[in-house]
Amino acid sequence: MELRDEGTAVLLISADLNEAMELSDSLMVMYGGEVVAYFKDSSKVTEEELGTYMLGINKQSPEEIRRAINE
Repeated sequence: MELRDEGTAVLLISADLNEAMELSDSLMVMYGGEVVAYFKDSSKVTEEELGTYMLGINKQSPEEIRRAINE
């Protein structure tokens, strides 16, 4: 957390939904070897919504992902 507070980027790879939500400012979700979702502000996504991407139930379009990254 100290590194994040200093402005250093930290890459966290986790299959633990709660850990990812608690520690991340932004979230990128991969499923089946591809990016299926990106949330620039992790506080704007619910655990339930994030879970649907982590389980492969939902998938953002490539355009949605590009837009979110470039916000």
